[in-house]
Amino acid sequence: MAERLNIEQLRKFAPGNAILAFSPPSTGSPMQDWCTHLGNNPLRRRELEEFAILGDVVVRIADELEPEPIDRVRIMSLEYAVRVLGNEEDGREFVRCVKAIASPDAGQFEYEQIAAYYYREIRTRNISEVLKEMGLLGMQLEAVTATNSDREISFEEFERAEQKLTVADQRRVKEAAKTRKPLPARTPIFDDEMKAVLSRVGRQKAGRMIYDDLATFYLEDGDKSLDEIDRDFLTFENIDQYDENGIIGLTMNGGQRVVVVFDLDCEVDASCLPHEARHLASEVGRLFVGRAMGGNTTQNARRMIAESWADQTRSAIPVSSWNEPSTSPFSDQEFEEWLSLSLDRIYNRKVVRSARRLFTFSKGPAVELVMDQEVNPDFEEMQYAASVLRLLWRRQYSDFHLRSLRHEAYQELYLAIRGTSDTADVAELKKRAYADFKEAKKLSLKEFTALNTVAKSQEVRLRDRFTQAATQWLRKIEKSSSGGLRFLKFSLYNDPEAKALTRQEKQRLWDAVRTRETELKAKAGTYPARQQQSVQSQPASHRRHVQLVVSA
Repeated sequence: MAERLNIEQLRKFAPGNAILAFSPPSTGSPMQDWCTHLGNNPLRRRELEEFAILGDVVVRIADELEPEPIDRVRIMSLEYAVRVLGNEEDGREFVRCVKAIASPDAGQFEYEQIAAYYYREIRTRNISEVLKEMGLLGMQLEAVTATNSDREISFEEFERAEQKLTVADQRRVKEAAKTRKPLPARTPIFDDEMKAVLSRVGRQKAGRMIYDDLATFYLEDGDKSLDEIDRDFLTFENIDQYDENGIIGLTMNGGQRVVVVFDLDCEVDASCLPHEARHLASEVGRLFVGRAMGGNTTQNARRMIAESWADQTRSAIPVSSWNEPSTSPFSDQEFEEWLSLSLDRIYNRKVVRSARRLFTFSKGPAVELVMDQEVNPDFEEMQYAASVLRLLWRRQYSDFHLRSLRHEAYQELYLAIRGTSDTADVAELKKRAYADFKEAKKLSLKEFTALNTVAKSQEVRLRDRFTQAATQWLRKIEKSSSGGLRFLKFSLYNDPEAKALTRQEKQRLWDAVRTRETELKAKAGTYPARQQQSVQSQPASHRRHVQLVVSA
């Protein structure tokens, strides 16, 4: 997509776009163009010097054994943090919090920006206050990016015994072996052909070795010193690579690799549009999915097309085009009609310009006439906006989720799952999705898997939702005694207010009940030992003796 985007028009109509930072101009002087480009983008100087442009991607040359991005940041070292904060414990906490705040795939630049920001905050505020703020933010971000394996506190490994077949399973295996299909018949003609081909290929030998003058010059030792041999070997191993224009190049050897850091193809968005047409980018997404998510946007767009058609044909507008809700997404033809009408409404300025025309008659000289002509001065900008919007429209077909939202069953279930506030409703919708996939055949396997993933993410979202009524129940459980806990357990089953709680709230309350029971049992286990110890420690004068006298 990015190769069909006119960079010169992008520079003219959207000068602040990030793509232009990695698209230096070409005036015929590569060094002058590069220096001018660095001067025009001072905030991206480091990225431009570290990265290189290869066609439509921006890459970085990485060594096979290069250190981690955090190890390359000097201000993130423990020595620097201790020197700035004045305390080793605070320095360790600062480094740990920065690691927690940064994303798992953060680069060197991101670590430097985060550390520099909080160093500046520490110089103006209290250290403990800033570290507390960093710790809370780090815990929230780690909860978002952590995997299930990272959240495991402990796990157990055990070996499963070899499973043996029962007598019935052995009988079924023997019956299946009897009805097994025989092996396919041999193909002697094909086998003979393969033997002949392999025999001819196996005897191939190199007639002569190609002599490489360049390798001989650089790799032979001769009278070279050790440093000269190392230098010539690296020179021979290096491979010069250039982009299509040949302006920016990079040098690699066998021990390096290329890491893609910026894909120009994926950066075409609403920021590439002129300011007047940027609101159309959001309408493109709603027109693509249509149905309930498209809402009034699809209906208004079809009404605009119908009004234009009625004006051209001088007929009445069909009632279905503006009175009934739109139930289907836009087609490519409808999108082209809507695009032309929308841009005509935005760029509707007309000016009159004088134009000279030469008319040649059958007999006589040519006659030059001056006539007025109505033109649109924003025609070039309108054509550029149309090309960007077409790119955004076509790119949506490559997104599986957006493409599936055009199906009615998928979109309906997706909106229902995202609109739930109880995990019990999420479970019912998962069963409904399975029925649509297995029985009604309304969903494909990929769509059902995607909806199942959406349901799991919705359950995680709802897990921390807690109402005021549930909070009051939780406080009662945490402060209850053994008898009060039995009463609360009975109330959780029978109280109308407790029944009205959501499933995730009930689950959390029952977890609190089990935790409280464990605490009370632990206290009850230590109480008799303390009581026995107190009785044994009483003095002899305070002990009571009971003497039994048996009468004759």
